[in-house]
Order: sequence, then C-alpha cells, then structure tokens
Amino acid sequence: MTILLDLLKFFSVGVLGGMVSGLIGIGGGVIMLPILLYIMNVETKAATAMSMIQVFFASISGTIFHYLHKTIKTNYAICFGLSSMPFSFLGSFLTKYINNLAIKIVYIIATITILVLFLIRYNNSQEECIFNKKRLFIIIPIGAVAGFIGGLLGLGGGFLFVPILVCLFNFPLKIAVGTSLFSVFFNSIPGVIGKLISVKFNIYLALVLGIGAICGSSLGTYLNKKLSHKIIKVLFIIILIIAISRVTFDLLIGFIH
Repeated sequence: MTILLDLLKFFSVGVLGGMVSGLIGIGGGVIMLPILLYIMNVETKAATAMSMIQVFFASISGTIFHYLHKTIKTNYAICFGLSSMPFSFLGSFLTKYINNLAIKIVYIIATITILVLFLIRYNNSQEECIFNKKRLFIIIPIGAVAGFIGGLLGLGGGFLFVPILVCLFNFPLKIAVGTSLFSVFFNSIPGVIGKLISVKFNIYLALVLGIGAICGSSLGTYLNKKLSHKIIKVLFIIILIIAISRVTFDLLIGFIH
C-alpha cells in the first residue's frame, strides 16, 4: 500500500511539473526541485536527477504539441539546444562534486535572474522572430550558461531560454514557450545521462514522475493556447516568487542553526 501511495504521489507531482512545463516552457524543473525537496523529502542531489528525468519527458510531449500548432521557431531551438548540450552534461555530471548548500544558492540566483528578466517590459513583434546569424553571438554563450546551470539543478535550459527569447529577441510568449521546449529536449538528453552516471536516485520513481509529466505537459500546452500571454506571465512570476521564498527560508533556517 505504501509503495502504491508513493507511486501516486510522484505521478501527481509529475503531472504538476509537466503542466507548468507545457504552460510556460521551462521544463517544470523550477517548481519540481523545491517540491521534491520539501514535499517529497528527496535528498538534494537525487532531487536534481529526478527533476531532470521529468524535464526530459515533459519536453518531448510539449514539443510535439507545439510543433503541431506551429509555435516553434526551429532554427532558434536547434541553435539553443546544440550550444547547451555539452554544458548540460558537464553541469549534470559535476553535481556529485558540489555540496547541497551550493546547489540551493545557485537555484536561488537562477530563479531571481529569471524573475528580473520577466519583470522587464517588452514589445512583441513577429518580425523579431526572423533568424539572424549575428544572434549566434548571443545564443551560443547563453546556451552554454543555461545548459550548465540547468544540468546542475535538473532544470533543463528553458528557465533561461524563455525570458531571453521574450526580452532580447522580442518573441511572442507562446512562440518562446514552444521554441524553448524544443531546445530543452536537446539539452535534457545529455543532462539525463550525466545524472545517471553521477547521482544515486530511485530511477523507478523518477520514471513515474516522467510519465506524469507527459500527461501534465499535454494539459499545460492546451492551456497555453487558451490563456493570454499576460495571464501566463503572471502565473510564472507567482510560481517563481513562491519557489524563491521557500528555498531562501530553508537556507536562512540552516544558517541560524
């Protein structure tokens, strides 16, 4: 009975993470990590590994949906994805050498950065989505940073791809989400490999998490088509504030004691 209950819990968490992934295009890892840490009581490094598994499955489902609805700029997705792949593996593999406190601090810095980027005002223009080779000088270093941090934390790279596409390249949010999910699919593959060879975690529960993510991602991508970009943006900001607050509280308690 206990095993069945655990399976249901992890499946439900996977659905939630997948829904956020499909809705916002960040792979779901931003909320997955604190949920696994503080609700499911998973050890920090194992949580990053399980989060990466969830991100991989969620990105597959979300990418298929967005491809069918023509909300992916393939050239941008491939460039972001390929530039981040080796660094995703590197960050994922090096997880075992980084202590839990450092992982949480990096998480807070990453999520605050995302929040700041999303609070910046911007104007959408479809013309801005046209691919320009000069943008590779921006895409490649951003892909490297997003890949490394995403691999380390189990977030994929979408946590940085979406705000960059929106703020720097003026993408409409829904196209940024689809493009990001396709990029995340690329870098989540080496990210998963890195976690498998460097971190000990329950692979069976991680797979249940991934199956739940497929279901949730389908729902999230459907909602992405129905909701306005303003509502999606507000939901994303609320999620980030809650996640930042919870991890920060944990760190403060740790310093006090």
